Amino acid sequence: MSKSIRFLLRGVQGRHRDAMHWSLVVRGFLLMVLVGAIAVPAAFAGSSVGNFEIDGNKADDSGPGDPIDWATPPPNLTTFTDTSGQGDDIFGQGSKELEPGGWQCVTGSAPSKDDIVNGNISIRTIGKKRFMFVNYQRAGVQGDAHIDWELSQSNETGPSCPALPKRTDGDVAVTFDTELGGKKIIVRAFKWAGDSISGTFNELPLGSQGGIWDGAVNIPPSLTIPGVENGAFGEAALNITDSPLNALCPAAVYMKTRASTSITSALKDRTAPQPIGFKDRPDLAKAHDSAFGARVQMLGINTTLPVDDDNHRGTPAVDSSQSGVGSDSDDEQVLEVKIPASGDILSAGVLRASSTSPITDAPAQAKHTSVAEAVNVNVLNGLVKADLVRGVATTTASGTTSSFSSIGSTFENLVVNGVAQDDVTPDTRIDLPAALFGAGSFVMLYERVGSTSTPAPGQISGGTFAADLTVNMIRVHVTGIALVPAVDVIVSNAVAHSDFPQRELCDVPPEQTVSGHAFIASATTDPSLLPTTLGFVSIPPTGGLDHQDLNEATIPADDGSTLSAGVSVSESSGGLTATESEASSFAGVTDVCVLSSGVTCTVGAQLLRAQSNSLANAGGASSNDTGTQLLNVTVAGITQSDNAPPNTVIPLDGLGFVTLNEQYCDGQPVPTTPGPVSCTGATSSGRTVRAIHLVVTVPDNPLGLKAGAEIIVSEAHSDATFVPSP
Repeated sequence: MSKSIRFLLRGVQGRHRDAMHWSLVVRGFLLMVLVGAIAVPAAFAGSSVGNFEIDGNKADDSGPGDPIDWATPPPNLTTFTDTSGQGDDIFGQGSKELEPGGWQCVTGSAPSKDDIVNGNISIRTIGKKRFMFVNYQRAGVQGDAHIDWELSQSNETGPSCPALPKRTDGDVAVTFDTELGGKKIIVRAFKWAGDSISGTFNELPLGSQGGIWDGAVNIPPSLTIPGVENGAFGEAALNITDSPLNALCPAAVYMKTRASTSITSALKDRTAPQPIGFKDRPDLAKAHDSAFGARVQMLGINTTLPVDDDNHRGTPAVDSSQSGVGSDSDDEQVLEVKIPASGDILSAGVLRASSTSPITDAPAQAKHTSVAEAVNVNVLNGLVKADLVRGVATTTASGTTSSFSSIGSTFENLVVNGVAQDDVTPDTRIDLPAALFGAGSFVMLYERVGSTSTPAPGQISGGTFAADLTVNMIRVHVTGIALVPAVDVIVSNAVAHSDFPQRELCDVPPEQTVSGHAFIASATTDPSLLPTTLGFVSIPPTGGLDHQDLNEATIPADDGSTLSAGVSVSESSGGLTATESEASSFAGVTDVCVLSSGVTCTVGAQLLRAQSNSLANAGGASSNDTGTQLLNVTVAGITQSDNAPPNTVIPLDGLGFVTLNEQYCDGQPVPTTPGPVSCTGATSSGRTVRAIHLVVTVPDNPLGLKAGAEIIVSEAHSDATFVPSP
């Protein structure tokens, strides 16, 4: 064949190939138009909306972490299951979407393409954005899917269909429709304008797929689910925050189906309504810490007892630790302890420690309790002695609050440097003589350091409620001098920690706090010195409980000449809920004698109880004195009427004055005239109640007290704050 012929043939063949190519292109274009592929997104649209795998199946194909899928599972998950075939709860013939007052809810069967088998809805918050994920599975695929998730604001039953919530103006329906067997997906949102009888659905613009919403159906070739017919499953993700839905806070949600894509088409199947809310995550909670009976640290000695044989946290103390639902615990004890062998630094009959860390689903909380005990303990050859020393540290955290408590901590027959310590106030410090123990030496009793932390104000997700508490019942610090070595001794140490993820909130939460304290008595006989306080209890801003019982109260401890009293109790408690902040404190004292002189008391009483109660909610805040009592009170030998009016002032000749039932509101001065005291506020309120408040104003008085000296018996304070979210 000549070159010219071959050239001509190549040209003809090339033109033939070009013609075939363009023919295929045109035919392909026409085919795409016929099947509706032009401008139709793929069924698998990725996972950019809410870090969720919108891929037409439930498996978490990406592994741990984001993106997530239904098998992960997503947070705050609500599940629907529905009967299929005969016996199904369906809409009766003639039930129209826009006329809920005429809905007929009957039992029967829905067409298989409209027959709901199951479904889910989940709400997830990432940063400051909230996302909704939905899915469905239907019984048949002989036609396209038309699924609704209707989010109702009301829990009341509908007028003609008691099985479903009453439709309310502003209710929202999120819809999922397929066309062309699932090749085209339409996700829309509608807001109801009307009442429970009739109205209209106004569509809210959501834009196109891949923006603030995404959807997929299990259709071949790659989006199949074993055991589920192709096209029977669909899922969608929606960015609520950036959509017109924005702050969506439904009370209940149910699924239903329609005959076609039109929102006004005939209603078919329905599920039972389910409450929708944000659930606690105990699986992410933590509780841990430790306890020990005694620790001695000095040159050549660093000993902690009892020793933990299966230590979790790498410390010598007895400890436990739990992450997620479950429980961990440990306890150890050692008998006949002497450090060193002579017991000159520390001796004890028993040192015991226990640590428990339970995390539970119901109630959803993390809790840790550490207990440390020392029996017949003797520190530094009798400097500190006690029959029993018990330290207790408890922390509790949930999705809405956290608190700590040292209730259960106690001393029995405690003596420090020869002086009996019958009732010990937290963080009592007794300085030791520098000439005997070295400058700066001291004994700390009932040392307590606690704290709570909460999410930032306005935070609706991603925060943590946590509580920490450390209790040292005895801490001896000797700096050393001459023959006395430097040494640190701790007896009965208990430490606790709990933390719990914040429960997601639909709205910005209110700003809430409480506080409270109470004590049996406080005396400042010299204005230049700190007061002596007995039976002090208090709670942190997140609430909690603190309590003390005293067999007797005396100031000073050796003779009770300033104050003596019998059995006494003090308590402060409080808490925060979604709708209110509440706190209450009281101090009860019996057989009171203030400033005794021989057999007489300047002020006496058979029973005193000061109580303060505070409550704050969206309607305002107030505080009252309910529970306050003053019985058989005498002043300078004269019996007073029971339950004296608030702020009753009685002069004390040659001494000063005493106020009975002193009361005042937070931020306000003490009233100068007797009578009821009203404590209220728009967002916060607090009240202080003092059964007896004696003040010395005369410098040269028969009792030798300095002007400015004060004695308070039975004080209680509480306050509560609730600032509604904007």
